[in-house]
Amino acid sequence: MGFLMPMTDDKTIFDPEVVIPNTKRFFRFVFSLLKRRKKLIIIIVLIILALAAFRFLLARRYSPSTPKPKVVAVSVDKSFEFPALSNQGKPTGNKIRLKIAQVEKTNQVIVKDQTFTAKNNKLFLIVNLEMKNDATAPLNLLPGDLIRLTYNNDDNNKYAPDLHNNLVLISAISTKLDRVGFVIPDGARNLKLLIGELEGKKESIAVEFSS
Repeated sequence: MGFLMPMTDDKTIFDPEVVIPNTKRFFRFVFSLLKRRKKLIIIIVLIILALAAFRFLLARRYSPSTPKPKVVAVSVDKSFEFPALSNQGKPTGNKIRLKIAQVEKTNQVIVKDQTFTAKNNKLFLIVNLEMKNDATAPLNLLPGDLIRLTYNNDDNNKYAPDLHNNLVLISAISTKLDRVGFVIPDGARNLKLLIGELEGKKESIAVEFSS
C-alpha cells in the first residue's frame, strides 16, 4: 500500500504569488531609501568633484615649469665656400656656401625636443648656419669640422662644437638651416670663431655681445 501526500494550502517562498509581491515591496523600499538619501548622495558627489578640482589646480600651480631662456644674439652675416661631400664623406667637386648668420649666447638649448639648461656657471654659444647648394643633386657638409672657438685670448686652445649634426644633407638647389653649439664659461670674453677646413687656413670672426 502506497503512501498518500497530504494536501495543503500553504504557499512556498518560490510560489509566484509570494515572490512577486515580496519583490515589489523590496524595490519600493530601495527606491524610498534612495529618495530619502538623494540629497546626501548629491552632496557627497559635489564634495568629491570639488576635491578633484582643487587637487588639479594645486598640481598646476606648484608643478615644476621650465623658465624662459635668456638669450643674447649678435648678427654675423659672413659667407664661405667649402667642398661639398658625398654620402660617404668624399669630396664631389661641387661647392657649398656656408653662411654664419647669427650667434646666440643662452642658458637653454633644445636638442631632439628636449630642453637642456646650462649648469655650473656655464652657458651655450649657438652658431646659426645657412648652407646653400646650387647644384642639381643633393650634397653634404660637415659643419662640425669647419668651425672652432677660442675665448679669453687663449689661442692655444681651439674648441670643437659640443652640439652638432654630423654629415648634413643639403637638398638640390636649396638652402639648409642648421646650427652648432659650444658650452662656454659664464664669464668667457673675447670670443672668436675660426672658420676653415681642418688642414687649411682659418678666418677669425670676433663675436661681441652688447651685454
